[in-house]
Amino acid sequence: MIKRALLAAITIACSHVPATADFQRWSVDREQDPFSGGEKVAVNYMSSMRSGVFVFCDTSERGLMVRAIPGFANEPQLAGLTPIIAFAFDGELLLSDVGQTGSVGDNLAISQVMLKPDNAQKFVDAFAKAKKQIAIKDGISDSPHLLKASGSTAAGESLVACMAKQ
Repeated sequence: MIKRALLAAITIACSHVPATADFQRWSVDREQDPFSGGEKVAVNYMSSMRSGVFVFCDTSERGLMVRAIPGFANEPQLAGLTPIIAFAFDGELLLSDVGQTGSVGDNLAISQVMLKPDNAQKFVDAFAKAKKQIAIKDGISDSPHLLKASGSTAAGESLVACMAKQ
């Protein structure tokens, strides 16, 4: 009886490992868009089930979108707020830009910025070279997103390749 209970506990524990495999690390998804003819690249870092950072690049557009999801509900006072979003790589401030607020999913607040080509290129170059940390100040949270650089080299190379095709 004890062996069965132990086996059941191990089986349950092991079945949950793949579901959390991409937490606390950068991952990348690519897909072809049949409408624009471009390739969409989405890079993300999930801090929790409700919070994370996404970077979107589309070869049929210019620049890239960075979206921070701090994990709290969108509130009416955020509507009209113009956040200053800042990016630092391995402790060095790279750039900041004016963004916008909104919501995604189950009314989760977001702060996002569309980086123009020059700043987008600076961002992806620094992203691909990050060794320890990628930090993003989203302008709506009381603390920045301090993210490990784990997986950022491969994800960054995908972003660099996407930018090269724009």
